[in-house]
Amino acid sequence: MEVRNRVIGASIRADMKSLAIEAYRLQTEMSPELKGFNSPAFVEKSIRDTEYSLLYLSNAISASSPKLFVNYVEWFVELAKSIKIPVKYLQGSFECIFEAIKQRYDEGTAEVVEAYVRGGLGYIVKLANEQKTPSQSTHVLSVYRDMYIKHLLSGNRVAANELVQDLVVREHSIQDIYMEIFHEGQHEIGRMWMANKITIAEEHYCTAATQLIMGQLYPLIFATPKNDYVFVGACVGGELHELGVRMVSDFLELDGWNTYYLGANTPNQSIVESIVKENADVVGISVTMTFHIDEAQKLIETIRADARCAGVKIMVGGYPFIVDDCLWQTLGADGCAINAREALVIAQKLVAKEFSDERC
Repeated sequence: MEVRNRVIGASIRADMKSLAIEAYRLQTEMSPELKGFNSPAFVEKSIRDTEYSLLYLSNAISASSPKLFVNYVEWFVELAKSIKIPVKYLQGSFECIFEAIKQRYDEGTAEVVEAYVRGGLGYIVKLANEQKTPSQSTHVLSVYRDMYIKHLLSGNRVAANELVQDLVVREHSIQDIYMEIFHEGQHEIGRMWMANKITIAEEHYCTAATQLIMGQLYPLIFATPKNDYVFVGACVGGELHELGVRMVSDFLELDGWNTYYLGANTPNQSIVESIVKENADVVGISVTMTFHIDEAQKLIETIRADARCAGVKIMVGGYPFIVDDCLWQTLGADGCAINAREALVIAQKLVAKEFSDERC
């Protein structure tokens, strides 16, 4: 990533609280009617929301990825629409965030920030008027996916597990169940949460239940004959969304790899020591939240700096890399996958030294 942008992003994060307070003050001057909502709870929530916007803005700048900020704007618009917040207040919030930064930093920094903010504002009206439809699967298991989601949202993980076990009995492949039930199901559940149709508690329950149900398939997954390839999979420090990299580990295990799944929020040095101890061929790094991109960059730099890891290939994945399909190169990884099935193909190519990507 560009050093200058990383410095700018880090500076904004360091000043996030004071910038959010100033941006909110500027917005109340721009929209005097907001002064009528001056309860401590309302003011605190407004400032916290502004901090959140600053967090995403700063991390998009650190990653030199305008697409990441535009994607955040898209999510924010959808959320605002669901709770009946007028778009003009979102526009005003981003304008005031830029004004607060402009007042605080030098002209060069302001120019960089303005390009990102204007990029978000350029999409905001368009996004506010778009009508998104729920994702639709065209695969053979789509009807079962919908039933699976319904079971989970009704709190019936037993029925969800029975559905999956029945698919196994009827000889549907583990890979298809992972992709069409678990992967697509979690994607739809995440979309419903982003649209404010389910609570964070419901989303967490569905994720935990899916992890439990995946575990019931492990006797089949670990029974496959093994080859000599080794994969270490982990989430960066601070990242708690581990389902994606767990699916990747299971896909590689099914293919015969020896996998070491380290899970969520793994310290960088622990990942390095695992790479060395297991003599890993490929390490998979998962990032779901945009504000953990900087941690991914630090982890990759830590791996590259350790001579004991010279032979390992680094594959990244997660939501930010779907938003910006060239971000993996910016971070210095060797490859990127958007799902477990693609991760298997890319890992095979990385160890065979056949992987290339001309998109970026």
